[in-house]
Amino acid sequence: MNKKQIGVIAMLIAAFGLAFAVLLMKIIPMATNLQPQDVAIWRFTIGAPALWLILLLKKKPKPASLKSLWRFLALGGIYSAANFSAVFALQRLPSSIYIIIFFIYPSLVILYALLSGGAVPRLFWIGLPLTMVGLFLTSFEFGSVFSVDPVGLLITVANACVVAAYMVLSEKVFRAAGDHLIGTTFVFTGAMLAGFFMIPFLGVHTPGSIQGWALLIALSIIGTLIPIFAMNIGLGLLTAARGSIIITIQPVLNILLGVLFLHESLSLQQWIGGGIVILAVILLQRSPDRVSRIEAGRNEILPPGRARITRGDYAGRRKG
Repeated sequence: MNKKQIGVIAMLIAAFGLAFAVLLMKIIPMATNLQPQDVAIWRFTIGAPALWLILLLKKKPKPASLKSLWRFLALGGIYSAANFSAVFALQRLPSSIYIIIFFIYPSLVILYALLSGGAVPRLFWIGLPLTMVGLFLTSFEFGSVFSVDPVGLLITVANACVVAAYMVLSEKVFRAAGDHLIGTTFVFTGAMLAGFFMIPFLGVHTPGSIQGWALLIALSIIGTLIPIFAMNIGLGLLTAARGSIIITIQPVLNILLGVLFLHESLSLQQWIGGGIVILAVILLQRSPDRVSRIEAGRNEILPPGRARITRGDYAGRRKG
């Protein structure tokens, strides 16, 4: 199994775990006295110590993995911003409208890759519109009232931008990381500290039952720790553009989990929309990448007798 295949599997695990997190975030407020903002704080407050415990039981990490820990902490702050902005957006928008707007973020990731000269799937111009059509059919019910709160819209767009930034930066940071576990541990630590910062403004409550604590632990481990760790591995092996495309299957998984565990109904329109999303993801994954500007520069054919001059060579000549 090559690195690309491992990366795809990791991103699929991340998509399933995040879909499971959405399911639990629906169940927890119904089964406990916790509000969505409480859940947003607790998921990292439980997850970060769990990762530290795993890290302590693991062999001593390589010194090279300890060089840029502040970058992982910053990534944790970015993910926490995405976490809370999603909570605030869903308080103002129906979940269907939120999903349609929020999942513009794969397009933002690909747009960044195009502008920065990175590699993107050649068929992105077909796959991305197909994905958006599929998400619309999956999430929005025709005949329902379409009303958008302007503040909720702005928060959702900001949410999409923050998630896109996390994926782009994670690709760079985790690709250079020597140890994905210690990197993810500090991401969770940064997210936990950011959550603590929000407590004076939002407050925090504890679940009043063993069932509530069990649901929070399941959210923190299965719905947060595992998918984010898998995402960080996947982004380190794939490009952010490809990783964000695979994650677009998450809303389809959300609906399927709702059907299985919450006994929600699935209309023909949603089946068609989900099928289109899956088709678009397969199409984009099988599409080869466009050559990035960096690779194009490396592969440039020079005239005979003319050697490529690198920045290091140029600097050496100037010193000479």
